[in-house]
Amino acid sequence: MPRPVPLLRAALFAGAACAAAIASPMPAAADAPRNGQEVAEAECEGCHGPQGRSEDPQIPSIGGFSEFAIMDLMETYIRGLRDAAAITMDDGTQKSMADVVEAVSEAEIETVAMYYAAQIWTPREQPFDAVLARRGARVHAVKCGKCHLKGGSIPEADHALLAGQWRQYLEAEFGNFDSGARRMVDKMKQKYDSLSPADKLALVEFYVGAGRH
Repeated sequence: MPRPVPLLRAALFAGAACAAAIASPMPAAADAPRNGQEVAEAECEGCHGPQGRSEDPQIPSIGGFSEFAIMDLMETYIRGLRDAAAITMDDGTQKSMADVVEAVSEAEIETVAMYYAAQIWTPREQPFDAVLARRGARVHAVKCGKCHLKGGSIPEADHALLAGQWRQYLEAEFGNFDSGARRMVDKMKQKYDSLSPADKLALVEFYVGAGRH
């Protein structure tokens, strides 16, 4: 028959167990998601510029896009629907949107989308061909205007803003659409495929002109 544990020894054992439990570190809580400005400064600003106003003509400005538009763009990289080009940073390292979507949580995607949606869209002033831009306005009205409202200048349309976007970026994206490097939804692809090379050139001038034609 087991010997009974003396009461004092039992009390000491229980006390030691409690002390050990108190002294042992509790499991760390999961890190709280960063707020939108923190995510933007850490992950986005090096390419897209302060407040999403890009200084690099090859990289789009995104400040002023709607919350949905930012989240939708991030989703295209998460799902592999869009190539993520590597950009050389000031310190010589390379970074791409594939790296960014790996570095942020779902909650942070939402917070950074809200941050950029709170910024004011500022078109980049660039030289453009007004005659060609007027042709582009007509093409846009027929082929693009139902989604990209008012020449691609309305955030509430929940699409990427086009009016006043960098020329080099627009030309590169049209090239990506042509090559298939950037995929399109069926409705957009049908309309895009109906554009002539001259139509595409005219559209770029229209968007670069940002309604100043």
